[in-house]
Amino acid sequence: MKKLLLFMAHPTNDMDEDLTVLGELGLMHISPFQPAKDDSIEQVLNRIGQLEKAISILDNCEGTETASTIKVPDYAKAQRGDIALLEQVLETNRANKELQKQISELSKAKQWYDSWGSISLDDIQTINNKGVYLKLYEVPEKDMKSIQAQENVRVVGNSNGINQVVLVSEDQEDALNYAQIELPAISQQEVELALKEKSTELANGEQLLLQMKAQKGLLEDALDERNRRLKIRTVQYGGMAFHDKVRCWEGYVPEDKVAHVTQTAETNGWGYVVRDPRPDEFDLVPTLLKNPKWSDKIKPVMNFMGLVPGYNEIDVSKVFLVFFTFFTGILVGDAGYGLIFFAITLLVHWKQGFAKQIEFGLMYTLSFSIMTWGVLTGTYFGAETIATIPFLKQLQVKELASFGGDDLKIQQFMFLIGAVHLTIGHIQKGWKYVNTVLVIAQVGWIAIVWGLYFMVNKMVLSIPAPEYMPWLFIGGGILVALFSSPGQPIVKGILSSLGNLPLNVINGFSDVISYIRLYAVGLSTVLMASSFNDMAIGEGITTVASGISAVLVLVLGHALNMTLAAMAVLVHGVRLNMLEYAGHASVEFSGSEYNPFKLKNK
Repeated sequence: MKKLLLFMAHPTNDMDEDLTVLGELGLMHISPFQPAKDDSIEQVLNRIGQLEKAISILDNCEGTETASTIKVPDYAKAQRGDIALLEQVLETNRANKELQKQISELSKAKQWYDSWGSISLDDIQTINNKGVYLKLYEVPEKDMKSIQAQENVRVVGNSNGINQVVLVSEDQEDALNYAQIELPAISQQEVELALKEKSTELANGEQLLLQMKAQKGLLEDALDERNRRLKIRTVQYGGMAFHDKVRCWEGYVPEDKVAHVTQTAETNGWGYVVRDPRPDEFDLVPTLLKNPKWSDKIKPVMNFMGLVPGYNEIDVSKVFLVFFTFFTGILVGDAGYGLIFFAITLLVHWKQGFAKQIEFGLMYTLSFSIMTWGVLTGTYFGAETIATIPFLKQLQVKELASFGGDDLKIQQFMFLIGAVHLTIGHIQKGWKYVNTVLVIAQVGWIAIVWGLYFMVNKMVLSIPAPEYMPWLFIGGGILVALFSSPGQPIVKGILSSLGNLPLNVINGFSDVISYIRLYAVGLSTVLMASSFNDMAIGEGITTVASGISAVLVLVLGHALNMTLAAMAVLVHGVRLNMLEYAGHASVEFSGSEYNPFKLKNK
């Protein structure tokens, strides 16, 4: 990356033309000097919110267009037609919401009349004016005895088991000890007429939205344009202004693209300064990863975890993908589960028209890894019976088999994976410093890692260590002590390296042991699957009820097990790459992704 200072002169604050050229070039990662603030940004944001709301309203319109007396103009031909369409959609939606609210209230009033009957509000008001007051109540059957003795109480109906009672009294304060039922505000005839009118208005409003939905593309184009303006305004006011005549931006450009930027700058009369980032600026320099296309599959995982190597760190994405795929196969390790994951991925991919998305490529890869490890270990939905089928049994690796395999060999294999993984980290780190003596220190660390591998086998698995194991520690320790700090005085560097060496070796020991989690989690997946099988059909299926129960246990049990296995992949598969391996490769994922200011060409 090259650091770039870019200057633009313009007699006004309107810099759309120049910034559009820069955005369509799409190469400069801009580091703003300040938060972008301006009234024009707020206006664009408000308009974006309105457009998104209008598009959402049209997206949620359901129904079929019918013949309507309301004619919708062609807004694309009108001046500021996008704004006119936007306002019409929002206003129609607001009116529809208000109509729905009114219809809800009228429906409640209609239900009241349906329950209490055809009551004339005018007659009741006339009676009240003559000094006789009618009050309505709903009284449960169990309470009727206490009020039936009153001469001024009459039962006029029953609704859903509740007695409808009228209290007739010349005393306006007279009341029963129940909540009084309020009369509707309008008559039954007015309710029915208003309900019909409002329902017709709502239907027309919904039809209007359906007709405007055909012109939704106009709003989508307007949204794209407002998002474009927002990007331009954000960049413009994130730069530093000098006397409102010149603005300056600071950013970064890939080294092989600098000529494109400088040529564009000269063509458009911009000033620029290009230089290499200083070491103290490396934390601010964005990271641009250039990998083979096949390794892009790991991007969804790294993006989800927010893992971006620093500018001066090693790119670990290729190794991350290979081992993450391998770890996923071991952690889930059931060919039946892998087949289900593959089928689900294929179904979703088909539903989306087989869109070219790297997420699907990743899921297909992981599914094949799970199926492959399941076949090698003879694991099919945790059922040993399936694993004994002659054809499938021939595909097993006897020592790795989930049923009847050699647990000692499997655990040793996991430690071997760990040693290889950590060794690759040190090889990559050594390659980074291949022209310095630091590469010799990494050779020393590789020797220590393999010494730790033999030590772990001996201490955990009681496997005899080779006679040369101590020399791996001695030789590796000497190389680390002599060549880890080339920039310091010899004695000081050696003492510093020796002081850190014991703790680093202990951490390395725990890192190698950490890979046993692959065996433990993979075994737990198999045992849980087998346990659900025993719960479901262990005693046989003798009745229809037991058959239904067995199916439920199998479906729910294996679904739970698959969910837990998927969670284990995120926890353990990512951890071994992100902590153990990345730690030995000295990768802290402290970087930020290269994200240039980019606009689509008009």
